[in-house]
Amino acid sequence: MRLTKKTFVRLSFFLAFAVLSAPPSLAQGKAGAGAEKDLGRFGDWQAQSFYEQKGKKTCVMWSLPIKSTGKYRKRGDIYMYVTHRPWLKKTNVVSFLAGYNYKKDSDARVLVGGAKFILFTDKDVAWARNSKQDKALVEAMRRGTTMTLDGLSARSTRTTDIYSLTGFSKAHDVINRACRVK
Repeated sequence: MRLTKKTFVRLSFFLAFAVLSAPPSLAQGKAGAGAEKDLGRFGDWQAQSFYEQKGKKTCVMWSLPIKSTGKYRKRGDIYMYVTHRPWLKKTNVVSFLAGYNYKKDSDARVLVGGAKFILFTDKDVAWARNSKQDKALVEAMRRGTTMTLDGLSARSTRTTDIYSLTGFSKAHDVINRACRVK
């Protein structure tokens, strides 16, 4: 996957929009520190940090799928994130933005190597069920080469997104250092 300037600008806008459209407790940035900091590009992964709530640092890494399949006519943006918010004691939070709303009460399935993870869905995002599952999924991604996400849209369209894990470990190390996560 090659990150073009257009895609980088689009994703930066999306991240800024996500922070600004979040509940007020998450959208209030440190005075003068509103912009995110680019921590680098590592293979197919981008790492960034930004400030929320009175200067509390958040670190995120993200990627786009290298391949997406499904019988859909239109689909929005598709991303996978790992987020650290150490000030909330939330690290390695895994989430997938599907580009559509998931079918109500459906699960998404992630495969990394021989490991299988079942995620819960809420609107257009799939999440690991708890911090233990987040940690196990991140550990599997650090060892893997590709990851597959299968989901079901609100219109019962089955989709499959394949992500490259090239650069994942390096990007993860960088956000760990930036947010002082062990």
